Amino acid sequence: MTATTLLAYMAMTDQLEGLVNYIWIPTLLICFISYFTAEMFNEVFGMAISTILQCFVADEEMFEVSERFAEGDLAKVIGKTNAAAKKDATIHPEASAAKEDVADAPDLA
Repeated sequence: MTATTLLAYMAMTDQLEGLVNYIWIPTLLICFISYFTAEMFNEVFGMAISTILQCFVADEEMFEVSERFAEGDLAKVIGKTNAAAKKDATIHPEASAAKEDVADAPDLA
């Protein structure tokens, strides 16, 4: 945003020096437009990352290893995650027992 505004200001002072009396209004307009453009880009990027993460979790939870939709590097990451989860269960057996107790507990709702 700052770089865009600075470049626009420098370009306008060089090219519109005698044509425009007050250069700050166009500069502020460019600043606002560049801010909102960057904000929308970041929103779309964040939404894409969230969607990929949700698909990753859904694929990991819903399907067996051979039936998953993930391919290539993503499948390797899922495999590492599963291996780490199994390793964590063997290191902390009381945590696995606590999860089973919670799963066996009756619903109070």
